[in-house]
Amino acid sequence: MTLAVGLPRMAEPRRWRASGALKAGGARLVAYAAFLAAILILWFAANGVFGVPTFLLPSPAQALTAFLQNADEIGSATAFTLGCTVAGLAVSLVLAVVLAVLFTLSSGLDRALTPLVLIVRTVPVIAVAPLLVMLWGRGRWNSIGVVALLTFFQLMLAAKRGLQAPTANLMEMMWANGASFWQTLLKVRLPFALPFLFTGLRLAAHSAILSAMFAEWLSGAPGLGYLMLDAYSQQNFALMWSAILVSTTVAYLFFTVTIMLERAVADRSA
Repeated sequence: MTLAVGLPRMAEPRRWRASGALKAGGARLVAYAAFLAAILILWFAANGVFGVPTFLLPSPAQALTAFLQNADEIGSATAFTLGCTVAGLAVSLVLAVVLAVLFTLSSGLDRALTPLVLIVRTVPVIAVAPLLVMLWGRGRWNSIGVVALLTFFQLMLAAKRGLQAPTANLMEMMWANGASFWQTLLKVRLPFALPFLFTGLRLAAHSAILSAMFAEWLSGAPGLGYLMLDAYSQQNFALMWSAILVSTTVAYLFFTVTIMLERAVADRSA
């Protein structure tokens, strides 16, 4: 009888927690819909009231027509850019965590390699663009490599700070109980590092789509970046603005997904 009464009480917080990520995502989608509505109002005003030439700013109807006429091309370009972004972030995240663990394991390695990481991060990508194309080619791997290169530093710093977040008392308790480095890493350091990693992931996701499109501008890979550049070169401004709106929407949704994932993991561990 006691179990029958207790089980529903345990299930209610789980249902509430599971909906937390959906609520956060829904609120952001509503905010973005309001933002798009405001942009459309300003867009109509720019064309109708201020008389901005359509060859500079096509009307929303022209942009929508261009989107429908080139839906297949825009869809394949979006899939390419999004796939490269996800793959690049995954590579960046794995390398960042591995390097942060090595830095935690060896302070000497931390002092030796951190300046090199800083130097690599401060070199402008445009200055080494020909080298990147030579290393990774002009296809998918170039975009993946540029995304990983431009997002790695934020994730590495977040992972390093998170792994060093446990208090001295907690670490002493683990050592006193005979825990090895790897046991401490899995049971203490990584759980402490999760909030920091998600913060780094949110910051990286904010610019990851732009990094992928920048790589496409450099290499001519068939993504949203190259689609916008090609539409501009052909003076097809309606298609260019359609691609801009799609890329903005995809970047916002991608950022929203990282927030929802962070919320879901935080609620599950609570």
